Amino acid sequence: MKKMKNYLAGICAVALVMLVVSCDNNEEIKVDPDASYDVVLDVNEAGPSNPNKDVVVNVSTQSDIKAKVSFTSTSSMKRLYITQNVQGKGDEKFSPVENVDLKGDGSLDLTGKDDKNFEYQFMLPVPAGVAAGTVVYKFWVTSGSGDFRDPLKRLIGTPGTITLKYGAATNPMANVKKYEDKKLFTPTADATSKTFISLLDGQIYSINQGEEYIAFWDFGYINLQNGGPTLHSTFSYPESAITSLSTLTESKNKIYFRASDKSAAEFDAVAVASDLDFITKPTDTFISFLATGDILEFVDQYGKKGMIKVLEAMEGNESSKFIRISIKVQP
Repeated sequence: MKKMKNYLAGICAVALVMLVVSCDNNEEIKVDPDASYDVVLDVNEAGPSNPNKDVVVNVSTQSDIKAKVSFTSTSSMKRLYITQNVQGKGDEKFSPVENVDLKGDGSLDLTGKDDKNFEYQFMLPVPAGVAAGTVVYKFWVTSGSGDFRDPLKRLIGTPGTITLKYGAATNPMANVKKYEDKKLFTPTADATSKTFISLLDGQIYSINQGEEYIAFWDFGYINLQNGGPTLHSTFSYPESAITSLSTLTESKNKIYFRASDKSAAEFDAVAVASDLDFITKPTDTFISFLATGDILEFVDQYGKKGMIKVLEAMEGNESSKFIRISIKVQP
């Protein structure tokens, strides 16, 4: 029996070591001291540093560039966030092509020996189909869970950018983001319902994904006893339906709604970001009594303006009940 206990203890020790190593497994992006780079980005919390670099690219001859990215901080850095913005269409979460250690929200895990100083190398795509304009890669580090749409959240130091310049480097007018025919389901007791949506990329999340992804959620659906089909900002969403997430107040996004006097045809005609400039910030963080055909206006907590067309609104709290919507929002 004693030998068995020792054997099990040994297995646990090995497993613990493997777990610790796996939490800081970014060896593939460690800098090769003999390599040459198209661009070097150096961000130092104490300064001076040059946190913004430009690279002129030729899409006909380049499919990617090799970048060296280094951060230095006196504080403990926990996560590295990277976004990509193509032709001013808005920051999108960027996932490195290399095999890296990612947190649940898609940021790089820096916990371990890289938490005060790191040098990584990335192959950054040179997107095709861009005749002129810019592609901006933004990098920043945080002291904990951050937000791809809010670099200031738990920010350490300052963000750095690598800007790819195509031709005249003048971006065309930005189109709106379109998320069409999205279904949000009524919340269920087991928290598996696909209830919340992110305006970052239109992805829909179940309530039980909230621990890591709640910062992405902008609003959710719920059928209220005194309100019927309702879209609710995550910030003001009834806690009785998301009790497991009641302590994550800081991560709950605010979005403000109102009924619009625009027609369905006017909604359909919205094409570029400036088409939504007329919207002023509403005051309510939820909107109730929704019905098929309703047109809504909103402004999110990042200042982005948008509209929603209700394609179908179902009464009731059964797990099969949902609201079906299409969304247009500024990038």
